Amino acid sequence: MQKNLLLLCTTLTVFTLFTGCGQLLPALSTDTDEACVTLNKKILKVDNFTKMLNETSAFHLEESASSLETPGITVSNNKRQMLRDAKKRKARLHSEYQTLGCKTAE
Repeated sequence: MQKNLLLLCTTLTVFTLFTGCGQLLPALSTDTDEACVTLNKKILKVDNFTKMLNETSAFHLEESASSLETPGITVSNNKRQMLRDAKKRKARLHSEYQTLGCKTAE
């Protein structure tokens, strides 16, 4: 009886080791994925900022430049300069995006 129990336990242990049961699954998200998501959010902010600039007159932009939320995009209150800065910021973010090898949504 003890031999049968020992044989059964040994067989189950070996079977478990060879099938990989009990092994941890690799993490699905990596630091690169998180960086890509962060870059996507920043690109979206720049796109929204550009859209807002295009929909607002230059006169109103100069008056309300101090109250605009420009997260590191520009410090100017001139509409042309703001659009140039936004375009440069977006190009810089896209280059970072390609450097990380992020997959683009299709």
